[in-house]
Amino acid sequence: MVAVRDTTHTVGTAASREQEMLATFAEFALKSENIDLIMREACRCVCEAVKADMVLMYRLSDQARTVQLRAGAGIDELHVGGTVARRDDGSLESALLDSGEPVIVPNIDIEIGLETKNLLQRFGQRGLALLPLLDGPGTPVLGHLHISTREPRDFSSDLPFLRIYAGLVATGIMRVESNEARQRETKAHQAVERNLALIVENIPQFIWCADANARWRWASPQWQLITGQRKRSSLGLGWRTKVHPEDLPAVDKAWSAAAIERLFEVHCRIWHDNESVYRWYYGRALPYWENETTFRWMGTFTDIHEQRRLEVSQQLLVAELQHRTRNLLTIVEGIALQTAATAQQWSEFAPAFHGRLQAIARVQTLLTDADTKPVTMNDLVSMEIDSIGDAVSTVGLSVGGPDVNLSRTIVQMLALLLHELLTNSLKYGVLRAGTGSITISWDVDGPPSRLTLKWHEAGFSSIQPTPASRKGFGRELIERAVPRQLGGSSTYELRESDLSCCMVVPLRTNGVAA
Repeated sequence: MVAVRDTTHTVGTAASREQEMLATFAEFALKSENIDLIMREACRCVCEAVKADMVLMYRLSDQARTVQLRAGAGIDELHVGGTVARRDDGSLESALLDSGEPVIVPNIDIEIGLETKNLLQRFGQRGLALLPLLDGPGTPVLGHLHISTREPRDFSSDLPFLRIYAGLVATGIMRVESNEARQRETKAHQAVERNLALIVENIPQFIWCADANARWRWASPQWQLITGQRKRSSLGLGWRTKVHPEDLPAVDKAWSAAAIERLFEVHCRIWHDNESVYRWYYGRALPYWENETTFRWMGTFTDIHEQRRLEVSQQLLVAELQHRTRNLLTIVEGIALQTAATAQQWSEFAPAFHGRLQAIARVQTLLTDADTKPVTMNDLVSMEIDSIGDAVSTVGLSVGGPDVNLSRTIVQMLALLLHELLTNSLKYGVLRAGTGSITISWDVDGPPSRLTLKWHEAGFSSIQPTPASRKGFGRELIERAVPRQLGGSSTYELRESDLSCCMVVPLRTNGVAA
């Protein structure tokens, strides 16, 4: 079975999906030379588009005396091919074949004029729609399209879509049969053109026909409506003037490949006159033989601008995630090495490393929210103070400074610095003694803009500080990491009863709010 291209990923709503499938089936039906394939594909597409349980395709004999089941979806293939003698008994089926008007039966249980009621009940079907296969107004009925569901259903809202599908199937049948009977070729060609014109008015794609040299012979009305180019101007190679100049090499390459592969595919931008912008489109075309010596191309352009925008956005997000992950792993590795270098034994390493990882984890939460709301100095200081719980309740704590926005690089480093200063105070300073004071202040000056962060801790004379022979991780960050990684400067002064730190770093922010 020849598979129709699946394009449901380009659309979101049920109506859009129906129109997309309609356009794809139209392309298939206008090229296939096998009536049974057209009918089978129509059954499959209709069943999927309207969510039916069973779709059948019946073909009326030339003498209109028998009806043959030619294709079906949701039914065993063993039933396909069966012939039923037509009875002129006033049934709904007979009325449809005589008048060419569709029949909708929301619930067959309460319908008595249905010839196939027993058959439907045997297969558990209750909702029913019958559409005549008409190749245009006033043409003979070629058969009918049967759509049914297990539950009662009113197909009235689906009727316009089903009419077009039934018309497409009929068009395909007539086209194939007209090729087999040359004396009807002209009439069949006019019918196809007439129905195609009706179809393209209901779909969002551009449909076009070109000769073997990519010269357009015809374009759907949507092309003029969207691009603003008159029909006559689009013929030949005129349509190329509405393609983005940077994408013309890709179009030429696609046509060169199509000459060998018998498939034209390209992504290019097409001008939207009413919006004065270019939008991305997916172009696709297949060849078909117009006669024994000449082939043409039938193709479409489908708008994929939003899909492409989302794909690009996703790629950028993945790249950003990878970049942030690498940076984070580098930071964690550095913390592990520095913690190991300053720890004397495992009992010191484990809690210190855990605490530093927790500080990194906290700052990642701030950075995640930073995509929508900037991280401020107040946010950072409050977060680190909250992390030590009630330990600050017994000492004098003073915090103050302007509400300055911070960049990612500064946020991570300052979070670690504040964590180390608070942890050091818990182990050796005023937070351990339960008396004294801590002052955290910051200011901004410049240009160039610089952030000055100060820490002053006083009142721990009874507590022994870290031995002078061994610098702690926090002091290493202050004295070495601030100049190297942030391009700033720092001072660290530890006296008998107080500790003073001052860090000055370039301020790369989106602005400062007083």
